Amino acid sequence: MLALIMSAVIAPQAWVFDHSDQWTQSAEATRILSEAGFTVGRLDPETNIEALPSGVIVLGSFSNEAPGADRVFNHPDLRDWVQKGGVLLQLTQTDQTEANPPFLPPGLTATRDDADFGTIEVTDPDHPLMSGIPERPVPFHATRTTWETFRNQRGFQILMTADWEGSRPALMVATVGKGAIVLSSVALDKTIAPPEGRSAAADKSLADFRSAFFRNLRSWVQDPSRPASKPTASGIDLSKVTPESFSVVVLPDTQVYAEAHPGIFDSQTAWIRHNAKSLGIKYVLHLGDITNRNTPEQWLNAYRSMSLLHGNISYALAAGNHDYGPGGNAATRDTYLNEFFKFEPYMTQQPNMGAFEPGKIDNTFHRFEAGGKKWIVIALEWAPRDEAVAWANTIMSRYADHMGILITHAYMFSDSTRYDWSKGKQSWNPHGYQTPGTKNDGEQLWQKLVSRHRFAMTLNGHVLNDGTGYLESVDAQGRRVPQVLANYQMRALGGSGYLRILEFQPDGRTVRMKAYSPVYDRFILRPDHSFEFQISD
Repeated sequence: MLALIMSAVIAPQAWVFDHSDQWTQSAEATRILSEAGFTVGRLDPETNIEALPSGVIVLGSFSNEAPGADRVFNHPDLRDWVQKGGVLLQLTQTDQTEANPPFLPPGLTATRDDADFGTIEVTDPDHPLMSGIPERPVPFHATRTTWETFRNQRGFQILMTADWEGSRPALMVATVGKGAIVLSSVALDKTIAPPEGRSAAADKSLADFRSAFFRNLRSWVQDPSRPASKPTASGIDLSKVTPESFSVVVLPDTQVYAEAHPGIFDSQTAWIRHNAKSLGIKYVLHLGDITNRNTPEQWLNAYRSMSLLHGNISYALAAGNHDYGPGGNAATRDTYLNEFFKFEPYMTQQPNMGAFEPGKIDNTFHRFEAGGKKWIVIALEWAPRDEAVAWANTIMSRYADHMGILITHAYMFSDSTRYDWSKGKQSWNPHGYQTPGTKNDGEQLWQKLVSRHRFAMTLNGHVLNDGTGYLESVDAQGRRVPQVLANYQMRALGGSGYLRILEFQPDGRTVRMKAYSPVYDRFILRPDHSFEFQISD
């Protein structure tokens, strides 16, 4: 207790090597650190680093261009000082002078290039250095919120990124011995110039950000029990799949692929086929809008892509609004779905399947066993009719010992609430379309179907905006039911190939969801795309 009290009273030591650069003409690290509660001293090329007690060394932004920088950055005692418990914080540098930090020990790599970005995102909000920092801070500058941003890394835990995929790390940390190295491409110690590149909101955002960050840094440097960093993978690492787990792959809206980029659709299903065994993939679930215009040409593209799974892994299709009506306008329930995905071959891909209507696969169920449990997927049509919902209730009652997964195109909105037309008009709610017959939106499906049975989760696509959402609700049996929205059609090339991988852990409760693109071999690291949740028995 006394040690904790003393650490709260005694200000940690910081040593600063900074530079008033040609772009910002400012060097504010000493002031900012002092305001955060550090006792600040000057670091120069003659400093005996080996004799410094534990604390933090700050290499200011663009200080690699300062006189004597080479001697400081390549100081032979710098690594040893970190190993013994010191924290080294290097803010952004020019890639022309230093593309790779020279003080990194073997096993750690990081490379900058000349790219600047106006945006920044928190990818690890639970890390102590991110406490109180908004998930998406207001940009500090129209084009230079991050400067000379990193283009790759190995061995670091990424805390912030300039893009939502995590391919452009903006802040990252690595444990080194008893100490740590923190690298940033954010000029937190600078006043960004020119003035026309800033706004009052940007100035406040920068001030709030750096105040919170350096306050967090003070606590983190003083914490003797801070956990070791966990390296963030730069691509999928199949060796990290938990033994005895199994996976289900989710394909959100492929409509643009079927219309204009069938090769991307092929890359998704080819990747699934190639990794089916190593990832333990048991099923593939398509969330609808298989095509964009409901034309024979687009359905042929979709069929060819999905056929790469034939004979290797079973799949379920839940058609979307663009799969019905002339030009995909959903004004009728006419679709080419059943002409290309013919009933008999589709129903025999896996023996434990059934359909609501003879000769049609608009509404189907799919049973399989994995992880010591019996599972049933209910795939419902766009804007499910009352009779389709009644059929689904019958199936779930018949297989009451199975864990259910509902897939349907429109269920939850991007604000992480269920579609509910009774509360007023909503963008893209099924009730807002001319689709004939009775229709059910998300809230109706929850009340009439999901809450009444043993559903482990629901999955849907359809929604634009950020195309992601998550909700947990308690059903009639007191079970918590996760509900997930995923859609990437707004991204480059109609989705950049992103899909979702659900990795069901051996404990029978934990599911790790990952957003991954086989086109770019890249994860989306944002916590609303890649995260962990619990399912109920």
